[in-house]
Amino acid sequence: MRLFDEVIAAVSAMFPPSPDKAAAYDEKLCAAPGDKNAILFRGDTAYELGGSGKISVCSVLFGELPKKADTVCLYGPDLSEIDTDSAFAHVTFIQLRENAAEDAYYEQLKQVGFTVFQVYPEGYHIRVSPSAGKEQVRVSKAALRTAEPLSFMNVGCSLIREFKKHPDVEYVKTVFITKPDFDYRGLSALAAKAREITDAFRHTLESGELDCAACKMKPICDTVEGLRELHFNREDKKNGT
Repeated sequence: MRLFDEVIAAVSAMFPPSPDKAAAYDEKLCAAPGDKNAILFRGDTAYELGGSGKISVCSVLFGELPKKADTVCLYGPDLSEIDTDSAFAHVTFIQLRENAAEDAYYEQLKQVGFTVFQVYPEGYHIRVSPSAGKEQVRVSKAALRTAEPLSFMNVGCSLIREFKKHPDVEYVKTVFITKPDFDYRGLSALAAKAREITDAFRHTLESGELDCAACKMKPICDTVEGLRELHFNREDKKNGT
């Protein structure tokens, strides 16, 4: 299914022509794992991405990746080059293996979407609100004082390693954005659109009601080809055609 194609195209068009840093996935680049129960106090924090009222955006988008490879990209300064709370965005593109069953596809989306909660890089404390599309990160002073300071390349590889544990995940591209002049609000609007698509997809699968005229999700389904196709397929099954 290709539910997020238009959103993926719009998000990708927002990125500058080339990243400031990029790396192919390499397990050797993965960050050292931290304690998932550890608390990073403000006094031990160098800065917070998305802190002090700064905007933060996160989104996981499922679709076909033009470049068949696992990669990490950064637009803007790296962790060791930031010295104050700043705006932040993190977008992950995931290509799943082909699966014709809509119900199985939705289960894949749910399981893979929870992966971010399984990663705890040392000195990089992630707080995610999927419903709000926000991701805030506290970066420890200690993580930036080592001989090789923590980098987004390390964090990205850790995330990819975790995503790749899912047998249905084929390729992952994870993108970090810290550019001060980036259009974070525009990206936030697209991330909200992706959440609406996911909600409409879930509603279609979980609800036995196929009367589109009476459905609150109709405005969303009308604009997404994959959702319209899903409705037609379920209607055909209901009618035995």
